[in-house]
Amino acid sequence: MKQSQHFWKSSLKQGTSLLMLTVFALVVGFGAPVVSLAAEEESSQSNEAALGFGSGLLTIVYLPLKTAYAVLGGVVGVFTYGLTGGNLETAKGVWEPSVYGTYVITPDHLKGNEPVRFYGPSPYEEETYLTERVN
Repeated sequence: MKQSQHFWKSSLKQGTSLLMLTVFALVVGFGAPVVSLAAEEESSQSNEAALGFGSGLLTIVYLPLKTAYAVLGGVVGVFTYGLTGGNLETAKGVWEPSVYGTYVITPDHLKGNEPVRFYGPSPYEEETYLTERVN
């Protein structure tokens, strides 16, 4: 019985490794033509598919990190609000950079048409950021 369990565990481990290697090869293989052709206005369906696939994979890694940062920033902002005697401006100074920003990587981010903002806008660039979001 133990031999069959060992066989399945090793097979699963090899299958997972093979899947990860295949995904990596696809991202690298499709990513090279995409990067070299990103400046072109016209793009093929395969390049668009590769950009969509790559942005999806990057979002899988990026989204949990950004969400954790936002949640921690929210908690720290609440403590800041309490410790400063209810100073909302100081708490906003913690909340805005942590909560605002990019949560999902899109093909436009990979093309360089749109910036990836892990941190939200500073008060100095708030107007520019809001007009970018509206357009």
